[in-house]
Amino acid sequence: MNAVSKAPTSMSEEDRLRSIAELQQKAKALEAQLVLHRSEEQLRLVIESAQDYAIFLLDPDGRVATWNLGAQRIKGYQASEIIGKHFSVFHPEEDLQSGKPQMELRVATEVGRFEDEGWRLRKDGSRFWANVIITALRDSSGNLRGFSKITRDTTEKMLAIEALRNSNKELREEVGRRTQAESRLQESERSLRKLSGHLLRMQDEERRRLGRELHDSVGQYLAALKMGLDSLNDGSDSQIQECIRMTDLCMKEVRTISYLLYPPMLEEVGLRSAIPWYIEGFSKRSGIQVTCNIDRNVGRLSRDAELAIFRILQESLTNVHRHSESPTAQVSLGLEDGTVCLQVSDQGKGISPSVLGPGGNSSNTLGVGLRGMLERMHQLGGSLELSSDERGTTVRARVPLEK
Repeated sequence: MNAVSKAPTSMSEEDRLRSIAELQQKAKALEAQLVLHRSEEQLRLVIESAQDYAIFLLDPDGRVATWNLGAQRIKGYQASEIIGKHFSVFHPEEDLQSGKPQMELRVATEVGRFEDEGWRLRKDGSRFWANVIITALRDSSGNLRGFSKITRDTTEKMLAIEALRNSNKELREEVGRRTQAESRLQESERSLRKLSGHLLRMQDEERRRLGRELHDSVGQYLAALKMGLDSLNDGSDSQIQECIRMTDLCMKEVRTISYLLYPPMLEEVGLRSAIPWYIEGFSKRSGIQVTCNIDRNVGRLSRDAELAIFRILQESLTNVHRHSESPTAQVSLGLEDGTVCLQVSDQGKGISPSVLGPGGNSSNTLGVGLRGMLERMHQLGGSLELSSDERGTTVRARVPLEK
């Protein structure tokens, strides 16, 4: 009788211990979910508070997956109206006919990043001039998970420059009739150059600020989230391990985006280190083999000169990938006749002459990039030369050495 009566007591004890273990596992899982939820909420608040920028995510097919207050303010859509729709609704009809939305996603997928300036549409059909950056988001296995998209309304900047250009054109016509208009033309051109330089500096400062905010705020939240998840990870919970992997991926993507917006290496150690760093990342993203030759006599330049040369390198290599179909490219930086000379060459199909001149199609993204490079060189008293034929294209930028 005693043996019979003890068996149920033993089984009951095992069940109790098993229940305790299951409750402990559930408690740990709930704690991990709570940490993840808090970090996601903090990240959401940071993104939503950026009302000067439309910051949202696209799925791999280009459909809108998230929406912040900046996107609502700039584009006019409520989240419920736009989530699930393809981002091509923001493009005017001429872009849709040319397949530009698909081209943007293709370049972002292949290179890792796409940047453009051009007309975009609001919900009410009105147009605004936008600076757009699209970044491909990949998981730890390299699979495409979607895209991040940052849009800035720069209509006022564009209209101000266009107004001054129109004013200059009118003044040039008057010069042929009245010589006294010469002084007004010169003053207007000085104003245009001053404004253009100021806008370029503002754009670079905004990129620097956005890059630092992504790195210092979002990056720190993600780091805190990873520390919390690591403290809960004992190797038995696959959900926690997947959260850790996704957090590592987010940290890597935030760091990459912030560094591309404004590389800290450029400011800290200059072009000799920043150029090889950028070329290495570009080759990995694009598959284009790039050789680099930097003269050891090239030292530190002014902040504006180094930034201008670095932006021209970025734009030139992006154009090699986007337009040339060349499998290789060559980059050199050296001293030449009292100037620092950057040269980027490829062996691609060349560029149409209609695209090279200032009179080319302003909606063409290469034309926009070329005008930006020219303006940066003019601000520094330098020059930009572009030559192209069926054997390839060469961009050569020169900046005077400072006394």
